[in-house]
Amino acid sequence: MRIRVLVLALAFSANAFGEEALPAAQRGELGVRYWLSTGETRNSHNAQGASALVGNPTSVLTYENLDAHVLEVFGRQNFGGRWLLKGNLGIGRINTGSFDDEDYLAGQFKFLDTTSSVTEGKIAYGTVDIGLIPWSALGGRSTLGVFLGFNQWTEDVDAYGVTQTADPLGVGGGNLPDSVLVISNKATWKSLRIGLAATVAIGERGQFVADLAYIPYSEVRNEDSHHLRDDLGPVPNVIKEGVGTGVQLDFEFRYEIFSRTLLSVGARYWRLKADYGTDRTDFPLVELISERAGVTLSLTRTW
Repeated sequence: MRIRVLVLALAFSANAFGEEALPAAQRGELGVRYWLSTGETRNSHNAQGASALVGNPTSVLTYENLDAHVLEVFGRQNFGGRWLLKGNLGIGRINTGSFDDEDYLAGQFKFLDTTSSVTEGKIAYGTVDIGLIPWSALGGRSTLGVFLGFNQWTEDVDAYGVTQTADPLGVGGGNLPDSVLVISNKATWKSLRIGLAATVAIGERGQFVADLAYIPYSEVRNEDSHHLRDDLGPVPNVIKEGVGTGVQLDFEFRYEIFSRTLLSVGARYWRLKADYGTDRTDFPLVELISERAGVTLSLTRTW
């Protein structure tokens, strides 16, 4: 029902703001983009339903400083006068980071804190949006569009070794070398997007481009594989699922280096947060957040 209302709103806007079609030279683009970024995924749950001796949150798992290199292809096609279709597909490698595991008793007394090294991982995502362009100026070089779309974003990392940084009760198992695979994490978000796509002409060759998406609904599945915990069963042995909201923001400055060929530098910030959910034991989530931010460099061909 929510999607149907948004589509009807787009159609109404197209009629209300109907103007002449965009010039042919502004109807499409195809490009490649490099995204250099760092990210974090943090999740925690409340196990006080099983024991009053534990804290809230009971366990906090943080995969942080996840530096990644991503190569992306993207495109956009304007059609039917003022409708638009756009999307991207990216895949990359996470090459460094760390994992922090914190456990708490009642009163938030931290009884165990360990760190591990993230030495490898993968990132992949895809987006498709459809919308309309109710306003344009300067022969179509400046435009404002609204869109509705879908995004799927997955990150998968492995962490090695254990260094104990806090163990006041002496319950930890000691340190482990970096050659030992300790835990893997795979977080997959599937999100509905609504937003604005704006292009502002700067002089004869420059453009400022912004793609601002609000995520009103996102489903997440977070899989933790504790490879050394036989008591938890086969991996993935701790699965959390939730529903939440977020934002996906992109900004670029483009400059036409050749006819219809633009070089761009920009910035990107994504943040999704599950507002509620449970893990496999029905313990409620306290939080589940994925963030990624960085700079972009792209080459675009228009027609």
